[in-house]
Amino acid sequence: MSDWITVREFPPQQDLSELAQFIRRSGLPLRITEERNCQRLATPDPRLNELLQPLLDRWSAGEIDLSQIQVTAQHSETGSDTGQAPGETGGDYQATVAALPSWPLDRTPVSLILILLCFVGWFLASDSFARQLIILPDRGADFSLATSSLAWHFANGEYWRLWTPAILHFSLPHALFNALGIWIVGRPLEARAGSGVFTVAVLVSAAVANLAQYWWSPGTIFGGMSGVVYALVGCVFVLQRRHPEWLEVPRGIVAVAVGWLLICATGLVTLLVGVGVANAAHMGGFACGVALAAVYCLAGGDRHFTNDDGAA
Repeated sequence: MSDWITVREFPPQQDLSELAQFIRRSGLPLRITEERNCQRLATPDPRLNELLQPLLDRWSAGEIDLSQIQVTAQHSETGSDTGQAPGETGGDYQATVAALPSWPLDRTPVSLILILLCFVGWFLASDSFARQLIILPDRGADFSLATSSLAWHFANGEYWRLWTPAILHFSLPHALFNALGIWIVGRPLEARAGSGVFTVAVLVSAAVANLAQYWWSPGTIFGGMSGVVYALVGCVFVLQRRHPEWLEVPRGIVAVAVGWLLICATGLVTLLVGVGVANAAHMGGFACGVALAAVYCLAGGDRHFTNDDGAA
């Protein structure tokens, strides 16, 4: 297999840095050369050529990124069974595409803390201490912000109540749902953007979501990290339109989350299940996430989402 076979030709101006990293990471017999006014990916093994064609089609279409792909060679003990010379590679190649990136836990400490807080908040919800975490409801019909319970909290220096309602969860399924949302959506964002930027996004969106829900329904006790999760979904919504090749959060997650938001906003879920939904917190969180991501991209931070820094 001394002759190199062309797997794919690319325009000379196309950035193939992600493909080059894939070649280095996989250790496969592949190379990129520049010739005849194009960039040429080649291999000496026709089996590898056949395997890579559909994967490259999906990569070019933006359906997967190469950091999600792992190609391994299945070697035979000797070449006697395949007609190859001894020492020549036998067997075949196998490709797997990871559903989600496997980020090291030490790259996402804030996400892990938020997941823990979901369950701590569920435990505290049945305790009298929960009263110290919520924004006390206003019962008056003539609601005025200047004389509201929130103003009273601020007058007493209880500024933490802007954020602590996000910790409380009044049911285990709610805590599980939000913890799963942080794991799927939050960890890739934190790993790429960094824990500092991620923390700012969480704190800002938690306050915005809580204020939105309080303003919309000041007479209702509310809690949960759904507003933060929706803010992270809003961030992903912007980043994936800025960088369609970044798919560490599956595109379907954003679609399902927005669909659920709209269904809940109709009141259908409350009617069928009998459980109140903090729709204003969801909408406020999503809008906040979109705005934060837009500012982040304008500042150039979205360079971290170009797949140059793959998952470990």
